[in-house]
Amino acid sequence: MKVQIVAGLVAVLVLTGCQSRYNPTNWGWFSGSQSGTLEPRKGYPTEVDPRNLVSQVTSMKIDKAPGGAIVTAVGLPPTQGYWAADLLSTYRTETGDVAAKDGVIQLEFVISPPRQQRNVVNTASREVSAGTFLSDQTLGGVRTIRVIGQNNQRSSNR
Repeated sequence: MKVQIVAGLVAVLVLTGCQSRYNPTNWGWFSGSQSGTLEPRKGYPTEVDPRNLVSQVTSMKIDKAPGGAIVTAVGLPPTQGYWAADLLSTYRTETGDVAAKDGVIQLEFVISPPRQQRNVVNTASREVSAGTFLSDQTLGGVRTIRVIGQNNQRSSNR
């Protein structure tokens, strides 16, 4: 009987250390991102934020953090020199906080163009990353987090 208890305890401890879908502490958390079709942009008007959407969202990751989660996305602009990358929420509350609509948090990956034209060297040198923190209160009831670029979008579901 003691062997079975010890074996069960060891199995539980090993499983909680894993980042697998069999780990009970990961149940209800967001999965890896998938690419999807694009909807028309309906977020910030250009007079509020003049930055453009990044050409392509190449990856997206959601990491647990104390009190919420950190959403990180990597984008690929057409040339080098793009700057001031940010993830802006399409849906906001009256106080300006990030909000969900129909269980979806939609973030636009915006970026400022270079001040002078730059040549394209390689893909890795053009990559730009941006991130944002989402609190546990914001994530309550959220089923999908979506990051939108100009030509594609990436999303992660619970």
